[in-house]
Amino acid sequence: MRPLVFSGLGIAFLLMGAALYALTLGKSKPTPANPNKAQLREQAALAQEMKKMRIASAITALFGAILILLSFI
Repeated sequence: MRPLVFSGLGIAFLLMGAALYALTLGKSKPTPANPNKAQLREQAALAQEMKKMRIASAITALFGAILILLSFI
């Protein structure tokens, strides 16, 4: 029973990591030819947020992979 729980949780975390990564792949709005400071700040904030989400998705998927490996031990 124990390996089944670990493998199930591992697969769930892998799927969560993949879904979170898929959320970061969305297209951003195109900027106008001459963006103002507010638009540049908004783009920089969105880029930083996407970077954090990709790191979180990698950590989540790694945790899922560790749980799957634990189910085989």
